[in-house]
Amino acid sequence: MSGVKLMDEGNEEYVVDLKSLGNAKIIYNSVTDTLHIIIDEGEADKAMLLENNIIVRIRNGRVIEIGIPDITKIIQE
Repeated sequence: MSGVKLMDEGNEEYVVDLKSLGNAKIIYNSVTDTLHIIIDEGEADKAMLLENNIIVRIRNGRVIEIGIPDITKIIQE
């Protein structure tokens, strides 16, 4: 199990269970140039926008989806 610490109004810690990544979906949207890593489907309790514009969706204290916009720019760097 691995943790990821995210910044919100205060420090909050959310867990990414790497064992559950076996069922993760990775989707690339070429229209928005966004890579979506979907760990668990369903509605999120909370969505956070990090400083680097990465979107993290959380349900029950666990990360269920990560969205990385402008992925081709990141890969080319």
